[in-house]
Amino acid sequence: MKRISTSITAFILMTCLLCGCSVSKGSTDPDMQDVADAVFAASQINMDDMSQIPDDYVADIMHIDPTYYELRNTIISTIGINLNEYGIFKATSKENADKIATALNEYIDYRQDAWMDGYMPDEKPKLDNAEVWQQGNYVMYAILSDDARTAVKSAFESCFEG
Repeated sequence: MKRISTSITAFILMTCLLCGCSVSKGSTDPDMQDVADAVFAASQINMDDMSQIPDDYVADIMHIDPTYYELRNTIISTIGINLNEYGIFKATSKENADKIATALNEYIDYRQDAWMDGYMPDEKPKLDNAEVWQQGNYVMYAILSDDARTAVKSAFESCFEG
């Protein structure tokens, strides 16, 4: 029974990856909601345990000026048992997308520097392997497990494929 459930879940995830951004495929400027939906479907995260990152956190901790982006979807775990976090920013220009990417890489460095080694050691690899990706004016980062990070990267990139 577990094998059937796993197969069904895998099929649903692949369907979401292939169809998630079908409305805007081939676009350098896909719809943010399409991108966010595709990434979330691939994330394997229970949304009940997640929340949008507040504006002041993005500005003060991530050091991303709100004038750099027109839309964002930034999700963080609300429970203290995991480190799941990702964000998608739709920048107002290519220059601002580059600034956001730089700020996100610095944010990940900050999180790594602030990490306490004895705190949730099983979650540390998510932070160590965190990544930032950029497609046109879109920038995404992910602090997730290897499987989830690979899946969201694929979903994100598929939104820009022709």
